[in-house]
Amino acid sequence: MCLSPGALRKVLTKFLDSRSTLNDYEAHTGAVSACISRNPVSNALQRELDQRHALIIRQFRNLKSAEELEHHWNESLHSGDIAGAFWAGLTHGHCNPALEEQMCRDIHMLQHQAGAEMRDTRNRFALLRKENAALSEELQRAQDKARRMQTEKAEKLEWLETALMRTRADCIAKDTVIASLQAELEELRQSVPDLPSRLQLREQNARLQDRIALLERQNGLFRAAGASIPAATAPLRPLSQSEGRASAPTGAMPVPHPVPADTARVSFEHKMVLCVGGRDGNIAAYRRLIEHVGGQFAHHDGGRQDNLKQLDNSLAAADLVICQTGCISHNAYWRVKEHCKRTGTRCMFVENPSLSSLSKGIEALSALPEPGMQEN
Repeated sequence: MCLSPGALRKVLTKFLDSRSTLNDYEAHTGAVSACISRNPVSNALQRELDQRHALIIRQFRNLKSAEELEHHWNESLHSGDIAGAFWAGLTHGHCNPALEEQMCRDIHMLQHQAGAEMRDTRNRFALLRKENAALSEELQRAQDKARRMQTEKAEKLEWLETALMRTRADCIAKDTVIASLQAELEELRQSVPDLPSRLQLREQNARLQDRIALLERQNGLFRAAGASIPAATAPLRPLSQSEGRASAPTGAMPVPHPVPADTARVSFEHKMVLCVGGRDGNIAAYRRLIEHVGGQFAHHDGGRQDNLKQLDNSLAAADLVICQTGCISHNAYWRVKEHCKRTGTRCMFVENPSLSSLSKGIEALSALPEPGMQEN
């Protein structure tokens, strides 16, 4: 468990004749027999095991009781690293006979598990060998098929190359015929210099004949239609204004009714008007303009210097919002748009940050009805 067969044989060869050979079983039984008492072989095995598992022995050396030793042994047993832990536990000073018995039982059951795993491994190996043989046969069939296909492709490629050569020869022959025909055509053109103009005149003559026949048919139709029109026809006169209104089509657009003067409009009186963005030099003019129409002015620069968290508070306190879209950040623009859409706050977007554009926007906003009002 703690020393491999190769390492064990290497230790035992130091005490045997150079001509002696031991198999694994003989080395194992000889070492077990030698370890019954203290002798050079058992001392050499002790030193070999201490050197191989020195690190785990140092770890187990700090354990102060049999309970701690048992706990570490169980942890090593679950982790699977049991060779060094088994030797360190057996040689520890706190290893009592009960713990030694338990450790040997655990090792005994592990040997049974190892034997069962070996049987399973052999069974799986047999299955894998069978599967490997089947896959090898399938691979051989696939390789044979690939070789046949390669042979067929090579034969087809040779046939295509032959057909390509014949096609090239036919093209060369056709090019030769075309060249001879072009030479004959050139000779004919030279023998008849005005041949193209004659052909054009013939085509033009045919088109004119078709046009004349069409015009003659139309002229006959017009004459027949003119003979059926009554001689006395009332002259047309312009409609009067009243008749024109009476004969207007029903689908014409109606004239909109004027809006009554007492319809409620947007009022800036005692309204908090928040202006988002704009040029810094125009803020004072913005304030005078808003206060001139009776509103209370508030301003936020749209995220250039002011904190965007302040924008949320300003939007919550505003009754009307004027957004200068050309002078604010994208984040501030979307915050303004989302807040006004969510709360229903009236908002006006102005692209040009000039004072005149703001004044026109306020005039347009003043002409709109208050939310909740309806125009007659």
